[in-house]
Amino acid sequence: MAKSAVLTLFKRVKAQKRAVLTEVEAKQVLDSYGIPTTKGILVNKKEDAIKAAQKIGFPVVMKVVSPEIVHKTEAKAVAVGLKTVEEVAQAFETLQKNARAYKKGAKIHGVLIQEMASGKEVIIGAIKDVQFGPTVMFGIGGVLVEIMKDVTFRVAPISKLDAQEMLHELKGYKILQGVRGQKPINESAILNILLKVSQLVSENPQIKEL
Repeated sequence: MAKSAVLTLFKRVKAQKRAVLTEVEAKQVLDSYGIPTTKGILVNKKEDAIKAAQKIGFPVVMKVVSPEIVHKTEAKAVAVGLKTVEEVAQAFETLQKNARAYKKGAKIHGVLIQEMASGKEVIIGAIKDVQFGPTVMFGIGGVLVEIMKDVTFRVAPISKLDAQEMLHELKGYKILQGVRGQKPINESAILNILLKVSQLVSENPQIKEL
């Protein structure tokens, strides 16, 4: 069921001569495999943006959804930590204006109103290696990912033991365990996501990067 739903979506995207999914489409793929994502509502009107933010609960993140704008931060098409109705209303206009200035004529599907997740940031992804095929990645996320480059890889499909090793061999594993009274990450949840991402890329060789 998961594979067929993903295949249908991929066919639709390919028919539109696109190689990159929008965030909304990517979340549909992840949802099909039971991979948890942040709550989000796609809107096209300012009033609906306000209602969506109130429904999700402040603070929220807002992002322009466009198949032609992949790097939203570079386009100034994303805003984080919005805490009031006024900030949401202003961001709805500003983000779209920035997106159109960044890419003239860009097709905008709407603005995604999204819950702002808390906790430690990690990065989970995958890449299709020329020699080894689908490869799963895990590492320290957030602003530290570029600085620390603390990531680990395994060729898919991976086992639970593989996933555990990926976690434990990170240099920053102690950070994830919690230091100075900080709460540790939910390791079982991370392992589950790694296994599901492995399944996703193993069953869908069309995926070149996640």
